[in-house]
Amino acid sequence: MQNALEQVIHLNFQGYWHVGSGKGRGYYLDEECLKDTYGLPFVSGKQLKGLLRHAVRRAEAWGWYKDISLPNGDGGATSFEDLLFGSATQSEGRFETSSGMIFVGNAELAKSEYDYLRDTEQASLRQYLYQPLYNTKIQHDSGTAEDMSLRGIEVALPMNLYTELQLRLTALDDTLLEQQQAMLVSNPWQIIQKALPLIDAIGAHRSRGLGEVVLSFVHELKD
Repeated sequence: MQNALEQVIHLNFQGYWHVGSGKGRGYYLDEECLKDTYGLPFVSGKQLKGLLRHAVRRAEAWGWYKDISLPNGDGGATSFEDLLFGSATQSEGRFETSSGMIFVGNAELAKSEYDYLRDTEQASLRQYLYQPLYNTKIQHDSGTAEDMSLRGIEVALPMNLYTELQLRLTALDDTLLEQQQAMLVSNPWQIIQKALPLIDAIGAHRSRGLGEVVLSFVHELKD
């Protein structure tokens, strides 16, 4: 049975996607995909947490949680965003910020696929998870390619990744701690689930059609 404090999100990439590593490959590629030590693609938990936070912020602003009550707490968090993810800014004083309840892991291939591909005997297969894409700038007046404008990026193939989420009590303040405890018994995952459709692309070059993704919980929520 799935632990009430844990969930798994399925990332179903619909096409090519690119989460950059900040590195290139000489003249061949200007941008490489982010890979782990085995050369396998992943999306960092930090990036996913930021996307989830932004999605919850928008859902809350648009009234998607109007039928869900935020646990009371004078002087505590005033939004689901702050309660789940912590203070939105670090500009406050040291004792005025609060840590969030949600922890997000890296999104990786399913364990069976990951274990198979990380085996040294399968090292030659890893290259087939990626493909280079090239583009060039076209001059408006002549319709020809601009000199020295060829750019190449590495993209990952459409695939399924999975990330683990956990909820933990982190508050040091009594009021916020009570809020967090109340949140844990009020089906907190419904806040995340309602916001998932707002994340429809991940990674760079989304304006060019890369990174289209569908997010869903692997374990359905019970009413």
